[in-house]
Amino acid sequence: NKEFAIYLQPKYRLEDETIVGAEALVRWHSRDNGFISPGDFIPVFENNGFVYEVDKFIWEETCRYLRKWLDDGRAVKPVSVNVSRIDLYDPKLVDYLVALRGRYGIPARYLELEITESAFIDDAATMVDRLQELSAAGFRLSIDDFGTGYSSLSMLEQIPADVLKLDRNFVLGWERNHNNSLVANVVRLARDFGMLTVIEGVETEEQAAMARESGCDVVQGWLYAKAEP
Repeated sequence: NKEFAIYLQPKYRLEDETIVGAEALVRWHSRDNGFISPGDFIPVFENNGFVYEVDKFIWEETCRYLRKWLDDGRAVKPVSVNVSRIDLYDPKLVDYLVALRGRYGIPARYLELEITESAFIDDAATMVDRLQELSAAGFRLSIDDFGTGYSSLSMLEQIPADVLKLDRNFVLGWERNHNNSLVANVVRLARDFGMLTVIEGVETEEQAAMARESGCDVVQGWLYAKAEP
C-alpha cells in the first residue's frame, strides 16, 4: 500500500561541521494506525523475516534517489543503508546488491552498507565471510551500534569495515560519568585499523564537544539534524 517511506538523517564531519553523507531510514505511516515507530515494527519484522523485503525497498529507493541526484548534476554525498543479520544469511545477497547498484548505475562510493553489531551474535564466521564478499565487491562497510555488547574487540581484526559507528550509549555514558576516555580509546583503536569513526545520538553542544575531544570524525544526531523525508 506504499505505507513505507525513506527518510534521511545527515552525517556531519566534526572538523568543519559540513554534511558528508546521510543514513537512509525506514518510516511506517499506516493507513489504519498512523505512525508506527521503527522500534516497534523492526524487531517484529526481524523475527518473521519480512525485514528483508523492507530492506530491499529501502535499498532500491536509495539507489533511485541517488540516480536522480546524479542526473540532476547535484554534488552527491554517500548514503548508507542498513543490512540486517537476516539479510546476511542470504547467499545471493552480494549478487542482489551488485545487480541493484548496476541497474541504477550508482558508483560504489555512493552506497554504504551499515551492518549492526548484533549481526555477529549467532554465526560470526558466516557474517564475516559475507562482509568480506561485500567488501570485495566494492561496497564501503560500516559497523553500526558498536559497543552494545555483542562482539569482542578482536572482531575488529576480522571485519573488513571502513567505518565504526559508536552506539549512542557512549553519549549517555558521558553524561553519567563526565569522562570520555573510553570513546577516545575506541577511536584510537579504530584509527589503527584504518576506520573512520561516527558517533550517534549527539543532541547537545556538550556532547558534540566531547565527541570532538575524543577524536571522532563524524557525528549524527538531533543537534545537527533529525531524519527528514
